[in-house]
Amino acid sequence: MDWTSCDFGGFTSVLSSLDFWRGWLANSLKYSQRGTEGAILLRFYQTADPLASAVAIALLLAAICFLLSLPTNRHSWVDKLWSVAPVYYFWHFALHDQLKTRGVPVNVRLLAMSTLASVWGIRLTLNFARKGGYRWMDEDYRWPWLRARVHWFPFLIFNLTFIAVIQHLLLLALAAPAYLAWQNVSTPVGPLDAAAATLVAFFQLFEAAADEQQWAFQTAKHALLRAGKPLPPPLDRGFCTTGLFRYSRHPNFWAEQGIWWSMYLFGVAASGRWLNWTIVGPFFLSMLFQGSTWLTELISSAKYPSYASYQKTTSRLMPWFPGEPALPAQQHTEAEEEEEDEPPQPRSSRKPRASSRRTSAAAKPAAGTAGKAKPAEQEEEEEEEQKEVAEGSEGEEAEQKESAAPRSRRSAAQRSAAATADTKRRVAARSRAGKTAEEASGVDAASSGAEEAAAAARPSRSPRKSAKAAAAEAPVPTRQSSRLRAKTVAA
Repeated sequence: MDWTSCDFGGFTSVLSSLDFWRGWLANSLKYSQRGTEGAILLRFYQTADPLASAVAIALLLAAICFLLSLPTNRHSWVDKLWSVAPVYYFWHFALHDQLKTRGVPVNVRLLAMSTLASVWGIRLTLNFARKGGYRWMDEDYRWPWLRARVHWFPFLIFNLTFIAVIQHLLLLALAAPAYLAWQNVSTPVGPLDAAAATLVAFFQLFEAAADEQQWAFQTAKHALLRAGKPLPPPLDRGFCTTGLFRYSRHPNFWAEQGIWWSMYLFGVAASGRWLNWTIVGPFFLSMLFQGSTWLTELISSAKYPSYASYQKTTSRLMPWFPGEPALPAQQHTEAEEEEEDEPPQPRSSRKPRASSRRTSAAAKPAAGTAGKAKPAEQEEEEEEEQKEVAEGSEGEEAEQKESAAPRSRRSAAQRSAAATADTKRRVAARSRAGKTAEEASGVDAASSGAEEAAAAARPSRSPRKSAKAAAAEAPVPTRQSSRLRAKTVAA
């Protein structure tokens, strides 16, 4: 196929016809007598090419919508005509021959297209009306959001070009296949027409189901919000994720595009060309939905925190099987949570901690034998018990150091020096306690012996205490915290 000479189904002749009737209307109004303008416009509507008169109607509606948006600062006037204008254009092409010649039968293809368009328009109009779309000052929530972020002058240009003019011409382009059917009225109805009608009906039912599910969800949600009641699942998300919305984030948008791509098949059946100029309607509608869907999801993502996960698991437009929701970055699995809840198991090399009962048992023999000379065997047993208690205390400190970060980071040499000094301190303390027990009287000897046994049985809390600090203290070591011992050493 030579694409350079392709006119996409007679588009060149369409442009020539539009230019002719534009000139005719302009000259007729320019040279007409005063008071005959109405008659000229009526004649133009009845006799001109139906596409030329339809373009004139579309531009007239665009001018009205633009002028209404200036004093009201509302930009949903085209939305109020979205489900009305295409229906008018379909019947405009279907009944155009009736305006010139009475009794001309209506083409079956045009009648089927106009009927399907009417069903679509009536349902969409009712759905738009129950949401309050036809209230005088009501507008789409996306326009205020956009106005707040764009300077007034660029938005004015955007309002004139896109919102008013381009959208109205797009509504006319959606009905352009009916114009092809009017041009090729002699082409018989075939299987492609039946397939197109079936697809249009399917997409209309699909869109209706999606709109009903959305309406039921929003009605239930706002009813609970007005009553001040908490929202149960799945209403607590704020947006619908059930029904058709489980397989597509915007099933109604997908169905709307499917309706007009199916309508395009009527033009294909009438013209005999799979690629013709009326494809601009569904193509630019799909482009429009790409932009509007992006803006809609941008606002929804900022409004609902969980919308991002919904985007990851659900198809954007075309219904598809939903994916598995991904775990958040900070969320752990149940197995990991159980492992974190379990206490750390002690190592096999660690010795058990000496209990208070063992300490008291070691103190009782010392108190009973106070004032008497201790046998060598008994002293050896006591020393072994004291060593076990001290080793148990050291094992406990090692566990604490492994489970939590130490407050002061010492080198291995410093820790070894502190342990040696602590051992010397304990030997000196036992020596002083023995001499005191031999020299003192009975009561003093008993008291001194008990103190000696208690001091020997009490485990040292930390090996970081220096020998100089221990010598300056009382004979009985005290239970000081690590912070106080550190201050004493510093002093």
